[in-house]
Formats: sequence, structure tokens, C-alpha cells
Amino acid sequence: MNYDSQKEIINVLAERGLRPTKKFGQNFMISRAAREKVLSYADIKAGDSVWEIGGGLGAMTSMALERVGQEGHLTVFEIDRGYIDFLTEQFGSHPGFQIIAGDMVKTWRSAAEESGKPDVIFGNLPYNSASAMITQLIEGDGLAPHMVFTVQKEMGLRITAKPGSADYSSFSVLCQLACDVAYQGDLKSGSFYPVPDVISGIVTFTPKPGFQEYATPQVLRAIRDMFASRRKTLLNNLRPYGVDKVQSACQSLGIDISTRAETLTPQQIADLAKSLT
Repeated sequence: MNYDSQKEIINVLAERGLRPTKKFGQNFMISRAAREKVLSYADIKAGDSVWEIGGGLGAMTSMALERVGQEGHLTVFEIDRGYIDFLTEQFGSHPGFQIIAGDMVKTWRSAAEESGKPDVIFGNLPYNSASAMITQLIEGDGLAPHMVFTVQKEMGLRITAKPGSADYSSFSVLCQLACDVAYQGDLKSGSFYPVPDVISGIVTFTPKPGFQEYATPQVLRAIRDMFASRRKTLLNNLRPYGVDKVQSACQSLGIDISTRAETLTPQQIADLAKSLT
């Protein structure tokens, strides 16, 4: 199949009674240059174990299988039954190909338990559920050494936002506490079919050591609580933890209790959250 041909993709979809849906955020990457760029950051090597989130018609699946070779393994998470059947027909004969049906957020843990965590995770993530997928991998200890995703540019800027910026949030803190993150540039809207209404971008994640020290439900909840209202100070957002406790924790860490969470670094926020739990 010629994945660079929009006409051929349209014909295949029509023949099989399929159509891209906004519900699942399906936009197929029809630019080979864009696919090559994404996979260059994934750094897939022969023999690797790789996860792809959202296989679609298999444009990047086919390229990833070439890279892992006969000794490697590619697991594709796909929620749409029509594309599951198509991917199985296209790639089912490859000895290292596996497809997992259903919502990746609900299925990835069993895949990790069965086969272990992969060397690489990549995917053209649906805009409406990308944050949930990334959060699941981070909070659930599902990170791989190499991860690269295409996401809505707005989300990419949130992931990589610096303290004090309008995009900085608890999600920024979570991503940056767990990983070294980098926004690797925009992808032209014409790289996709259908053409999305928003700009997409590439984000890379490289896990940092020591994150598990903060990966408890209590600490993660405290981090989110600090950003409950962006206009409120730390003391006001954290008042349910007890004024004396918050004052003592801030004082011991050299943090001004009257400041806002958005002015603190991810490490400062994590240390404060841990001291409150």
C-alpha cells in the first residue's frame, strides 16, 4: 500500500467501509518525511521491543517493523475494530507483530505484565486522549527509554512549558519531573489526512532516574492540588492540608507561602508535595 498517496488511502477506506472519526482522533500521516522524522527520534534498532499507540492503517507500523527486523517485536494498540482487522491482514504474518484491541489506557498494563516494558513507545496520539495516555504511562511506571509522540501543538507546549509561563501546569510538572522532555518542532497540517484543524508537533520523552520517589497517589494529588486555582497562592490551594503544616513545609524548603505554584520549578513542587504527605 502506498501510504504517501491520499487517493489510495481514501480508496482503501471506502472499500472497507471505514472513515476517520473525531471520536478516536484519527488523522493519518500521509507525509513520508513526517513519518521518517517521528521515527528518527524513536531511535528503533533491530531486535527492539516497540509499542505503537494507534496503528491506523499502518503507515508507521510498516516502517517500525522494518526497523525492528525479524528478531524484534512490535505491539500495536488499536481501538477501532475496522483498523484492527486491516492491520492484522497487512502485518499478521510478521513473526514479531502483535495487536492489542481496545483502549490503550485500559490495556497497556496487561501487555507490560505479559511481555515486559518496551524499549521504545511511539504514536500519533489522538488529540482528545493524549494527556490521559501520557499520564497513565508516567504514573503507572510504564515509561520506555525512548518515547516520541505527535500531539496537538498546544499540548506539546504544555508538556514542555517553563515555570511562570501561561502553559505551565500540573501536567507540565508531571511530565518534566518524570522525563527530560523536548518539543521537536511542528508538523504541517498537510502531512495528515484528513487535514486537522490544529497544528501538530513532535514531543520526545527520556525518563529521569528517581521519579518513583514521588510517584505515590498522595504526592501526585498534592501536585495537582497546588494548581487547583492558578490565581490562588500555595497557602490557599493547600489549605485543606492544614495551615501550620503548609507553613512549616514551605519554610523548611525556603519557599514563599504566598507565591503561586506556577512560579516554582517541578523539583520544588515535588519536594513540597512530598513533605505534605
